[in-house]
Amino acid sequence: MAEQTEDRRGWAAVLGEEFAELATALGNGAGTPPDPDRVVRFVAKAVPDSEACSVTFLRPGRRPTTVASSSQLPTEVDRIQYDTGEGPCLDAATGDAATLVQDLGADERWPDFAPRCVADTGVRSILALRLPIGGDDEAALNLYSHKAGAFAAADLATASVFAPFAALAVQSAVHQQDVSNLEAALTSSRQVGTAIGILMARDLVSSDEAFERLRRASQELNRKLRDIAAEVALTGDLPSRGDQDGHTQDATEAAALDSGA
Repeated sequence: MAEQTEDRRGWAAVLGEEFAELATALGNGAGTPPDPDRVVRFVAKAVPDSEACSVTFLRPGRRPTTVASSSQLPTEVDRIQYDTGEGPCLDAATGDAATLVQDLGADERWPDFAPRCVADTGVRSILALRLPIGGDDEAALNLYSHKAGAFAAADLATASVFAPFAALAVQSAVHQQDVSNLEAALTSSRQVGTAIGILMARDLVSSDEAFERLRRASQELNRKLRDIAAEVALTGDLPSRGDQDGHTQDATEAAALDSGA
């Protein structure tokens, strides 16, 4: 009994320290929001009956993604859900309440997902909670166990305490990615605009024709349009397959000389 009491105290101390750290990160406006991977690792540890944790993220018109995972196991389970288009994590993300699975081997709610998940991963219990992230995006915090009937009301209560932390972490990570994508798109747009202007001035063609030349070069050389545009901005001319073949030949010759040496 004394040993069990000591274990509980040790677990409570760790829980308190981690919770305080997360709370400090959130409360400090100048601080960095909690990292999603760190949050799911902590939740997996904080809920004694869970073996792993992940966050499922849904954006309209796109394939669902796993934005954070405490191990490889959730990634495998989530992939099966995304491939079949069904599963408890998807239901939780798009629903209004938590989704609890006591035994996937006997659950008929997901006829395609459940048998594949059990056969491929051995996971039988899943607890998924909707995350309030706002807008059109949706997300869920997911817990997994190979044991049937692993999760109880206490596990739901514990996981619910950390759902706001997970939601903020996801919002921050997604926002940062959106900003990065926007910056990349703006940079690419400027490069393409510059390249179009160069070709228009040099060859006295319309903007549509200049863009079409960039597009054809991109397809013929199997290179991204922004890379073609960047080279035009640097050299003043469209790259050709001969240029690419020449670089390949030079590299091959150099390799041969090194080998001979």
